[in-house]
Amino acid sequence: VDANGGIVDWLVPAGAFSSIGTPLQAVQSVVEAAGGYVQSHRNQPILLARHPYGTRIGDAGGAPWLWHEGSADVELASDSLITESIERMDGAGIDGVYVSGTTHGVLGFVKITGSDGNKLAPMVTDSLITHVDSARQRGLSILGAGGKKQSIRLDLPVLVGAHQPGIIDVGQLVQVNSTNPWRGRVRAVQINARMPTLRQSVTLERYLG
Repeated sequence: VDANGGIVDWLVPAGAFSSIGTPLQAVQSVVEAAGGYVQSHRNQPILLARHPYGTRIGDAGGAPWLWHEGSADVELASDSLITESIERMDGAGIDGVYVSGTTHGVLGFVKITGSDGNKLAPMVTDSLITHVDSARQRGLSILGAGGKKQSIRLDLPVLVGAHQPGIIDVGQLVQVNSTNPWRGRVRAVQINARMPTLRQSVTLERYLG
């Protein structure tokens, strides 16, 4: 949970889960039940359980419709960026979803706060939805993927030193201070080292409504 966009733990009762395969596949099954994904740590032998719309550092809301609130994790000046591509990646126009366990599970109705929740996504079932925390996170992953969006890829230098972001991390919320400032959440980072320069390409998910 300490990592930006971490998965919130929940209890799974005995008999609710069984796995055939490697230990990593078992970990992936648990994380994916909550709508998350597994990522390796950048420089340590650690696996990170991440949620695409999990709470940000400082307990800031992680859902796309809350990205305008609070402080961004990183602010970038537009004159340091090269926009490589902008693509539309619209999701479904939904505001509610039913999420259910199976033999040991709970049934949860997850909706966007303030909405009627009547634009429903297809119901999701998973044997590991055994607690409201897992149901809420799985529902958020579905609702967060909806709405009008852009996928924007930026090229920028790796800026180090005091008050500089260094290598930007997946899950961080970035604010681009252009004429009309906007925000996006980091979905991918690629480092390009060509002596004597070091640059990074960052893919952002921008929520349009």
